[in-house]
Amino acid sequence: MSTNKIPSSKLRKYYVLKRLLNDEHLSYQRLSDDYLVSRSSIANDIVFIKQLLAKDNVPLKFDNSGTFIGGGEENKQKVIKRIITNLVRESQTNNELLQFFMDPELLIIIQNIFREKAKEWSFEISENYLQDIVISTSVLVKRGNEGHHIKQAKRNQLGRLLFQFEKYPLVYELLKTVETKKIYRFSQEEVRYLSYIILGNGFKLFMKDTSIPDEFKKKTRILISNVGYDIGVDLSQDTRLDTDLLLHLYQMVLRLQSDMTVINPLLKEIKRSYSRLYGVVWYALREFGNDNNLMVSDDEVAFVTIHFQAAIERSKGIKRILFVCPNGIGTSSLLSAKMHRILPNVSIIEVVSHTDLARQDLSDVDLIISTIPLHNIPVPVAQISPMLTLDDMKIIMNQYIDLSMMDTSETLVQDSDANQVSMLKKHVFFKNVKNNKEAIDYLLGTNKWVTKIELDRYRKSVFDREKLQSTYLGNGFVIPHGDPKLITHSSISILILDKPIDWGNNKADVISLLMVRSEDKKIIEPFMNLIMQGIENKERFISKMMEVNG
Repeated sequence: MSTNKIPSSKLRKYYVLKRLLNDEHLSYQRLSDDYLVSRSSIANDIVFIKQLLAKDNVPLKFDNSGTFIGGGEENKQKVIKRIITNLVRESQTNNELLQFFMDPELLIIIQNIFREKAKEWSFEISENYLQDIVISTSVLVKRGNEGHHIKQAKRNQLGRLLFQFEKYPLVYELLKTVETKKIYRFSQEEVRYLSYIILGNGFKLFMKDTSIPDEFKKKTRILISNVGYDIGVDLSQDTRLDTDLLLHLYQMVLRLQSDMTVINPLLKEIKRSYSRLYGVVWYALREFGNDNNLMVSDDEVAFVTIHFQAAIERSKGIKRILFVCPNGIGTSSLLSAKMHRILPNVSIIEVVSHTDLARQDLSDVDLIISTIPLHNIPVPVAQISPMLTLDDMKIIMNQYIDLSMMDTSETLVQDSDANQVSMLKKHVFFKNVKNNKEAIDYLLGTNKWVTKIELDRYRKSVFDREKLQSTYLGNGFVIPHGDPKLITHSSISILILDKPIDWGNNKADVISLLMVRSEDKKIIEPFMNLIMQGIENKERFISKMMEVNG
């Protein structure tokens, strides 16, 4: 597919993006002439591209020669990786768009090489992380063959740690296998870059928690305590959460310090199905990220959310799951192992044959997963294909989520939201402003319980945090907030705009300023749930806020 073709309106924005990724500087007029469309159509394409780049904090810049993507080759490969991951997740491996950005055959070849090596070394690695490694390597190889090379993979904390572990040569051996197949020859900088990605996706194999500094362990326990307090569940005695989250967060920090992007293919499902918890974890990780000078992506928030959801379910009791296939245990061990990777560790997965199912006592079985149709079964059934695709993983996860949510009292949820809406009375404002500075200043000015000195200090902490990482949450919603230690009175105020304003690389029209003391953080959970619902249905959210305002 050539970028010089006249594409359909649906594909045109990707043609423009591909040209930007190939280092072109493009003016609106030139693009309008090239694709025989109006400048306003090109402007809409640029808005889409800007929003896509914002997911990985990649800047879209403008100068006298036109629009271009800022940063180096690493930034461009992040963007391509996200596009390919989403297409692979949606099982569009033969899609025309995928072939525009990636050679599907190359993707399969590298995937098979890495799977064979993992099997040879008896390494168990999450399917999501393996996919991230495969796609990252495939993108680098394709871009390298086109003459686009990563040239500045800086040495950092992860680079220094590489040489502390006996197994690090395995990374080089893995990449050497690609070279021996005469697919590509990696430069030293490219080897270092991919080493960061490979170790960042499976670092648990290379370290023990004894290698982690005590100060970091303390920060992790504070995070667990904060989230537990916000959701009203005591998680301090969950040693499994403490161990697993400690390793995950340390690995996450090393990834972020290395400027790595790990894409969570189940992000949308996690945000939609665990919206209350996701909102709380998002807020807590913004605090954690600011304390460690890190930008924590939504993908990372979703991974951490699953750790906390597993801990919540452990507090409720173990769930028993049966896995049914025609040939019983012999051919199902691989599928069972894959399911263990996507379901929380609180689940017990037992394998039974179709013939044995009739003799099973199902009274304590919560879910049945089957590769064949089952009839007249008094237990929820998730039917999947024998290959266990990403779509199958979604089916299993959604069934499991439905099962988990059966324990939740809908009345409590409604009461909690009603209380939260009531608390916002006289704190919701409808007004237009020019920029984020004016929006934050306006909301700060509506707070009548805080002194001017407190407001000035808090204002500075809000903008300091915004500089480090955007508080944009999605669909026009932003939640700026500062240091809770700088205020003596908690309040939440919301500004709703007719015309969206720039907020980093995004557009915002619902700005919620949080001024919440540490002692009052219990109000965060119902508020974040309200916001997450608003992101799903902005019209309903604004209608609710108009009622509050009235």
